[in-house]
Amino acid sequence: MFRRMRRLAILFLGICAVLLALAPATTGLGSRAPLGFFGISPQGQTGAEDYELMREAGIRSVRLPLNWAQVEPRARDRRDPAWWWLDEQVGLAAEQGMTAFPFVWGTPSWVSPRLGGEPVASARQRHEWLRFLRAAELRYGPAGRFWAENPELPELPVRQWEIWNEENIVTFSRQPDPTRFARMIEISGRLLHRLDPRSTVILGGLFGRPLQIPPNVASPVFLAGLYARPGIERWFDGVALHPYVASASALRGEIEALRGTMRAYGDAGTPLYITEMGWGSAGYESRWERGPRGQARELDEAFAMLSANRRRWRIGGVWWFSWTDQAGSCQFCDSAGLLTSRREAKPSWYRFNAWTGGNARTVPRASARAMRSSP
Repeated sequence: MFRRMRRLAILFLGICAVLLALAPATTGLGSRAPLGFFGISPQGQTGAEDYELMREAGIRSVRLPLNWAQVEPRARDRRDPAWWWLDEQVGLAAEQGMTAFPFVWGTPSWVSPRLGGEPVASARQRHEWLRFLRAAELRYGPAGRFWAENPELPELPVRQWEIWNEENIVTFSRQPDPTRFARMIEISGRLLHRLDPRSTVILGGLFGRPLQIPPNVASPVFLAGLYARPGIERWFDGVALHPYVASASALRGEIEALRGTMRAYGDAGTPLYITEMGWGSAGYESRWERGPRGQARELDEAFAMLSANRRRWRIGGVWWFSWTDQAGSCQFCDSAGLLTSRREAKPSWYRFNAWTGGNARTVPRASARAMRSSP
């Protein structure tokens, strides 16, 4: 009898071990991160149905571009800025209980002929930049004009402002220069903190490990150059990173390198925000494309690492890039979506929802043929 019970106990433990081994890698781990820790950074056209699906997927924060050159393409547009696109997106997010998180960038040609250059080269450029930034905060911030014009919406004001985007590479800054960027952060942070003392000012997402150095600048080197400006840490509340890597295991090195720079300059307590990260589901056209199952695997491993080290690395949030596939975008961006361009679910969609606690059944599963043809 004793031997039989012992055999049954061993069999039971063996079955449990097998079940645990077969369980998804993230089962039970999502609770390590607070609700809303994982957000989305979409690309392309995003409509009301998308925002409904985002809510079902447990998303609380949507990172949106606020391109000054599109809002005020001509000098005369200062009198009538084209807020309509951001109005729509902020409104759709609010309807679903989500907050908008804008990254503000893009110098219009009437301010500076050097497109991609931060607008701080002259007193006039600085004046125009601060005027625009002030207008954006007074529209979308607490008690802003947008909320007064749309009283039917729940007021979910913008409190997080990311200043610029990938300023250490030539794609977004023609000649990356931490000294120039530090000047823009100082005047921007001073303004936003005065308008809303509870606002969070975040350095634009640094591209973690850029190719072609120089003219691009490695993220720890760029950040060290920014800290060279005395007292600069007073004017921002977070550092953003875009750790685009070939595999999730390489995230650790990029994050710890940036954290090491922050510690070296006495700024270890400032949070780090992963405002873009992702992989494409296409078939290895670049180092950031892993195939459909590989995209899901990298997401799962990355989210596990970021959740497990959230407190040690002081991570304030993570935004996956992107929501859907988008034709005509960058080489890996066209397949970086959790969904195909037809809003069909890839394997990464199911892993994302496992971490957010969302309902993955709200969209149909994409066939292998659909994933090959998207976008």
